[in-house]
Amino acid sequence: MKKLFDTLSKTLFLYNFSIRSRLILYFLFLVLLPTTIISVTVYNKSADIITRNVNTSIENNLNLVQDNLAQRFAAADQSMISLYLNTEFADLISANRPTDSTGIINELAALSRILESFPGSGTSGSSFVPMLYMLNRPEYTQYNFSRRVFNIDQISLKPWYLGIPAKSDFTVVGLSSLDSKFTLKFAKRLFGIRHAQLPYVGLLTIDIPVTEFDNLLEHYKPTAGSRIYIADQTGTIAVSPDTSLLGQNISTQDYYRYMKFPEGSSGTFHSFRQVIQGEKMLVSYTQIPETGWTILSFSPVSELNGELASFQRVMYIVIGICMLISLMMALLLSENISAPIRKFIQSMSHAESGNFNIIIRYRRKDEFSYLFNRYNKLLQQIKALIDKLYVTELRKKEAELKTLQAQINPHFLYNTLDSINWIAINHGIPEISNMVTSLSDFFRYSLSKGRNIIPLRDELRQVDSYLQIQQFRFQDKLEYELEETDPRVLEECLVVKLSLQPLVENSIIHGIQKRRGKGKIRIRVERSGDLLCVSVFDDGAGADPERLNQLLTDQHPGNQSYGIRNVHTRIQQFFGESYGIRYYANTEDQSGLLALVRFPVVTTWNEVMEDVDDDRSG
Repeated sequence: MKKLFDTLSKTLFLYNFSIRSRLILYFLFLVLLPTTIISVTVYNKSADIITRNVNTSIENNLNLVQDNLAQRFAAADQSMISLYLNTEFADLISANRPTDSTGIINELAALSRILESFPGSGTSGSSFVPMLYMLNRPEYTQYNFSRRVFNIDQISLKPWYLGIPAKSDFTVVGLSSLDSKFTLKFAKRLFGIRHAQLPYVGLLTIDIPVTEFDNLLEHYKPTAGSRIYIADQTGTIAVSPDTSLLGQNISTQDYYRYMKFPEGSSGTFHSFRQVIQGEKMLVSYTQIPETGWTILSFSPVSELNGELASFQRVMYIVIGICMLISLMMALLLSENISAPIRKFIQSMSHAESGNFNIIIRYRRKDEFSYLFNRYNKLLQQIKALIDKLYVTELRKKEAELKTLQAQINPHFLYNTLDSINWIAINHGIPEISNMVTSLSDFFRYSLSKGRNIIPLRDELRQVDSYLQIQQFRFQDKLEYELEETDPRVLEECLVVKLSLQPLVENSIIHGIQKRRGKGKIRIRVERSGDLLCVSVFDDGAGADPERLNQLLTDQHPGNQSYGIRNVHTRIQQFFGESYGIRYYANTEDQSGLLALVRFPVVTTWNEVMEDVDDDRSG
């Protein structure tokens, strides 16, 4: 059981909290866990019930809208049939085409009269506006005095006419317009029923104003903020109380992509939630089987979940009260345990900073009293040992410093090299004299009186001395060149000491030594504004510049290129991360490497000025 509890504590990261915080969290956990589980369970169950009821209510409303639409469509069909079966109307459309203009005018007038006298409303209360388009009546265009009868050529190229199924008797065409008003258009093919061959004679249409469907859609809205509209097969809104939406195509909307219309699913109710214009909406839809049109309902979730929101607020209040009571009890319980520990931690923090004179005073007689007494004695012992160790280490450092100063004596070194130089001159050995002189100059510029920042002139002289020594060693294999530089740059600009010699040494070891024949090292100094660049060229064996640049910044490079990385780090420590070393391929010499060192243009440095003052005072 204890192992399980420890595992749970680690999982919850409680080991990173204080004892007081853990006691509070444990107590809150024990109280809030069952309360939260019960509240969430009841809330989820209630949410499921409310959601099912809402979906059922919306489904019933959409079914009622669908049934009402079916009744109105059937009424339109019935009205067209009654007109079609009218004796005079059937005789006129079944008769042979008149051969003279008088007959055409009489036919047009008779048909217009019948359509004008057609009842303005059907059994469903909808207003009907009939239109007749006769086949093979071009004269109708010439004698056009009717608002109801036309030649079929006027609509023969209309998309809605071409889209009427060939074998369809009654067709719901869709959204149309009449006298600048939106209507729903219905079409019925006409045949000469008085003729033996039943020839196709024309098309009868009825327009119903879209506004007559507004009350239907408004009546079945689930909430005040909901909206219902009807879209045709192409996704074009055909019926909507909001006239600004009529004719708009919703097939490009995000929510339309989530609407599924599988085969045989007509009349099936579907719903999903979607954020539309920044508001979370419940999108419900069903497809009308007869027409393939879709009835859509958009309801704000905030309005649908009014009861659920109230229950949620009550649940939050109950959990908040339980948390407040639990917190007060946990604070009271944990204070008696954590207060002595806080005293102990406070004393330890003082001890960490070196103050061992803090004594913990505790009046109770319990386990903490024994712990604090032992801790106070331990602090006194530590303080005594530190005082003793400090004196010992101080004396040891002083002795080491004196020993080091005695070992490293520049004057002793210079005098020794000077003696060797005079011996070489006396014995007529100029090579040894030149080499010792170069070595003496090399050490003089390397020491630079302990300075870290030196003039560029001294750094280049140190490199020149080093290269002279290496020429003695490699004879004809090594050649070097210090390109001409503005003397003012050499005198004024300051650089980090020993920043160029390791680069030259690296070029000799890894470049010149590994090539066949004589190799050359060139050093170039360039100043551009506030930037000082020193380039070290070699035409040696070469290496991968990218790998070398990676070694300069690698956190764990091992022992590779230690000296170069040390130079790169020292430059950045003094001047910032924008400066340092960067390797490139030597394109000027067609082989080898280019090491480019970037410095800021610095002409004064406190360390240098102090040394200058020391020299003058000496």
